Amino acid sequence: MSDVGLVLAAGGSGQRFDPQRNKLLLNWRGLALFCHPLRAFLPLLRPGQVIVVAPPGAHGAFREAMTLAGLPAEIRLVAAGHTRQESVANGIAALPPAAEIVAIQDGARPCTPAALLLACVKSARERGSGVAARRVTDTIKMAAADGRVVSTPDRATLRAAETPQVFRRALIERGLAFVREHGITVTDDAQALEAAGAEVYLVEHTFENPKVTHPGDLARLDAHG
Repeated sequence: MSDVGLVLAAGGSGQRFDPQRNKLLLNWRGLALFCHPLRAFLPLLRPGQVIVVAPPGAHGAFREAMTLAGLPAEIRLVAAGHTRQESVANGIAALPPAAEIVAIQDGARPCTPAALLLACVKSARERGSGVAARRVTDTIKMAAADGRVVSTPDRATLRAAETPQVFRRALIERGLAFVREHGITVTDDAQALEAAGAEVYLVEHTFENPKVTHPGDLARLDAHG
């Protein structure tokens, strides 16, 4: 996939996990957490088109973890911004021109399989975007600040967005520029395209693709096998 660049988002503060530890540097099955998706995806990518966006003060620790994991030195580290959208924009800006398709992956999703990346890339090539998503199985309640239920959306229409999220580079750059110029904060990358009026396409899947958000999530990963 010589036209695909990968931006691994690893610049978050991790406040919900532990403010004193960077969860992405925690050892899980012999590797730092963020190294797992890199190991899974690299057989498909050119190392020089892989960017890890990490907190500026932690670059030494991230580089050491990548070296210990046997990852290529060509992978670049780029400074994270104040928000996820700033961090992703920094990562995209660091990609070479050959990367006309951009895949964005959470560093906190260590189990994402290469097959899911391939499916999202295929969608992005054909339709401009491919966002990993799964059907919501729980009943979702819209709630007021005091806990009162406001409404119950039809769960048949609901999907939980995950990563990888893959886009034609021009589209995601336009979306990120739009939200920056209009002072809009988004909670995932696809939302930037939605705000700019672009269509976003989901890639539904049933792979195990959990995200480590809270301390107990690591134990649940082990329970998955």
